[in-house]
Amino acid sequence: MANYLKCVVEVHGNEETIKKLDEMLSTVKNGDVTSFAQTFYDQVDVTENDGVLNTWSIDNLGPKWTYLEDIIGDGNFITISAWYPPTKFFTHLYKMLSETDPDLFIEVEYEDESYDPIGALVIKKDKDGTPCMWQEEDEMEDPTAEMDWDDEDYDETQENFMESIYERQQELKRECHDLVETDGEPI
Repeated sequence: MANYLKCVVEVHGNEETIKKLDEMLSTVKNGDVTSFAQTFYDQVDVTENDGVLNTWSIDNLGPKWTYLEDIIGDGNFITISAWYPPTKFFTHLYKMLSETDPDLFIEVEYEDESYDPIGALVIKKDKDGTPCMWQEEDEMEDPTAEMDWDDEDYDETQENFMESIYERQQELKRECHDLVETDGEPI
């Protein structure tokens, strides 16, 4: 497993909730761990250089650091984190946003830079109405790892591999939706 993990986050909620989230995201400085944390949390433990303490990040976000990579819009955004998806942050985000939308749900697709792991997670209410989370992972081996970028089949091989990652993440996300309703871990 490499160090950088990319999460594509989709928040599904009512118009008021999505507007609130998009406004919050617009204040975050891309690539800035402190700005990200301080946008979503009231009290963030920072170092004397204004960096977020790793212990605070681990306790509140999950990984030792997480930052905003890009804003897609309409409640969708991309984070980068160390080693793992920031599941504690996603849980916090769900609880915060579900105050204005009780039917809110969050979907996340993620991949490590070495594709070990790739995965998906879903946070929503289970069949009894309890907010829960479910996460599924897999690993994929990059067929272009041993190729040179100018090899004849490189582009096609890479395109097929990227498509297979996307398809597998969609399968994992569907599994998460099914399993969170019956076997979800309460948040």
